[in-house]
Amino acid sequence: MRRIPLKPRADWRPGLRKYPFGVRAMAAGTGWREDVGYEFSAHQIDLIESVADELHTMIGAAVRYVIDNKMFASLGIRGEAVRMLEASWTDYWAAGRPNERAGGLVGRLTLAYDGRDSVKLLGCNFDGGEGLFAASIIQRNWREAMAPDVSQFNGLHEALVERWEELAAGVPGRTRVHLTCDTPDAVRESELAYLAATAGEAGLDTRLLPLHSIRWDGRRFKDDEGQPISWLAKLYPWDHLSEDEFLLRLKGGGMSLLSPLWCWLWSNHGLLAVLSHLYPRHPNLCRAALDASVLGPCDAVTARALRGLDAAPQRFYERGSVVLDDGPQVDANGAVWLETPPGFRSDDVHAVLHAWIVADKCLGMAVRESTDPRVGPDASFVPHLYRI
Repeated sequence: MRRIPLKPRADWRPGLRKYPFGVRAMAAGTGWREDVGYEFSAHQIDLIESVADELHTMIGAAVRYVIDNKMFASLGIRGEAVRMLEASWTDYWAAGRPNERAGGLVGRLTLAYDGRDSVKLLGCNFDGGEGLFAASIIQRNWREAMAPDVSQFNGLHEALVERWEELAAGVPGRTRVHLTCDTPDAVRESELAYLAATAGEAGLDTRLLPLHSIRWDGRRFKDDEGQPISWLAKLYPWDHLSEDEFLLRLKGGGMSLLSPLWCWLWSNHGLLAVLSHLYPRHPNLCRAALDASVLGPCDAVTARALRGLDAAPQRFYERGSVVLDDGPQVDANGAVWLETPPGFRSDDVHAVLHAWIVADKCLGMAVRESTDPRVGPDASFVPHLYRI
């Protein structure tokens, strides 16, 4: 893995106009840069793919362990949300095997990779698709325009279309999908436009609407034209919806959601501690615990709030001293403590990998980099390539 300088286009945006959804989704490319990129070997790509696939399987086992042992409170999930999460999981994990029609659309693993042989899981997010358009289309467009003689680990677009087809096949009410996010939010609205386009390619009728325009008539959820919503895809975290009347109304509202409520558990940062407990000394996991004293002494430690997905508050320690701190919200509702692994660093730039999972398989990746070691939501998207 090498960080390499690239010759950028004067403007990458016009290249997206060849896609029917390109203009509407363009704002999801905020943060895209192509003056640098990352070059991998084919062997490294195979390693990342196989590790991501194995981690995804392990995450599923960890979720089953949490549900079987009713560990919800330790992960900050309480009240009616617990019962409804268990019900949604029962729909998915019926008779000891997954019901793919009750599954999710897409998920993402964040990996620390040292550029040689160490790949470690930093987090997982199955409750939001931010960054998907850049990973799937923008970097593909870059390769086609600027580096057609190289390869890229990126089969995401075709996989998404196939996944929509699988989710809709034979299920009443799934010929049409409503897609929503909180507005105004140019980036998420653009990501939503891209998801709608992939659903459209799968033959579904799609309708985009702001979250606040969804109405409850006492019996059903309806859109802003008064039409019933039977299937809703959202780019809005369960963290927030779980504290709303929306959750209670789901019981009898005749509407299924994508991502299902159990995806909230798959995205809880406390799951890193469960994985560490179930798979001690696994080479692709960080040591992690819900209690700092259990973790023991470490050269570098990250304390991360259980909730918050990619924007979860964090505190970084090096040799016992705080070097970065997002404030009291780190501990306000519970935190996970993990031994911070060595990641890729070139001069003052830190990089992480986003491995994208569609239908239980890693089918693409992206690189994000920043001068901030947290490599958070404001980090740049940059292209990757490899040579066969």
